[in-house]
Amino acid sequence: MPRALRIPAAVLACALAVLAACQRSPKPVVDDRPDGPAATVRHLAAQLRQYDLAGFARDAVPAQDYQTFAAGWAAGASRWPLSELPLPERLVPMLAALSANDAERQLGIDYDRNLAGQVTDLRNAAQTLGLFIGQYVRSQGEFTPDQRAHFGQVVPALTAWAQSAPLADAARAHTALRTLVPAARATGIDSEADLTQAGMAGALARLDPFFAALGGVLADYGLSLDDSLAKLEVGEVTQEGDLAKVAVTYPLAGKPIQLTVTLRRQGGHWYVAHYMDQAAALRKRLEQQAPTAPDAPAPEAPSPSAPPASSPPPPDGKVAGTVTGAGNGHWA
Repeated sequence: MPRALRIPAAVLACALAVLAACQRSPKPVVDDRPDGPAATVRHLAAQLRQYDLAGFARDAVPAQDYQTFAAGWAAGASRWPLSELPLPERLVPMLAALSANDAERQLGIDYDRNLAGQVTDLRNAAQTLGLFIGQYVRSQGEFTPDQRAHFGQVVPALTAWAQSAPLADAARAHTALRTLVPAARATGIDSEADLTQAGMAGALARLDPFFAALGGVLADYGLSLDDSLAKLEVGEVTQEGDLAKVAVTYPLAGKPIQLTVTLRRQGGHWYVAHYMDQAAALRKRLEQQAPTAPDAPAPEAPSPSAPPASSPPPPDGKVAGTVTGAGNGHWA
């Protein structure tokens, strides 16, 4: 998946905590309490608008679940909340490519050779890749039904944006590289080992400035994630006991995106239900892999961010192939 199509969806997916399907529910009730489910959604969106992934992770789940995710991160069994992004396994290769020695010059040369000025080809590639990615989201990959419903709206919006964005503007691309290369290097992360060593809280804190830099680059290309989060609206809230569903609408590339966020109340506070379920499943996996004897190695736990079994085939053509290569962490 090309960076121009993948990263915006990835950031929004994490930022908006979109993890519940729209279902028939009881009669809507108004709930605008400062400690209610609607306020929780607004609070989490505000944290991501500030590119505070560390704070988002801390407040999205109860303390016990947060500790579970941190333990899973240290064990290499979890990369939450990064695992909520589409194709999260591509984040580290992208950071590695941007952090490499002479990255700005080499990536700039690759861009000039393959993409600069290719307006028509890039538009055609965006359209073709959008079709492949849409099919991939509908029928492949390790997405929940709720994620498929959300990304089913996001992908067409981003495809339309990519077809009109100035992706072939060489001056703009070189400016983006001058921003992203130092931001990637500043994270000090270019491998999975770096993520593990930093720990969940430390790694997220180090990634926050990079995502902020990336958000600025996307805004320069006409895709303002800040605008999407600033204009996020919370609509109807339905509640049954300790479960609540919050209707959310936000604009993306001029298109309204609708979703429902499900939250669960625990200890008087509201948290994202899907994240809590993930923490419970992770806790069980960690318990099962604990060694029963000092000399018995723990079995390797599958990572939620493991690459999907298959990925959408790249379209034919030099430009399209180059854009697909960029999604894998390099331009050429």
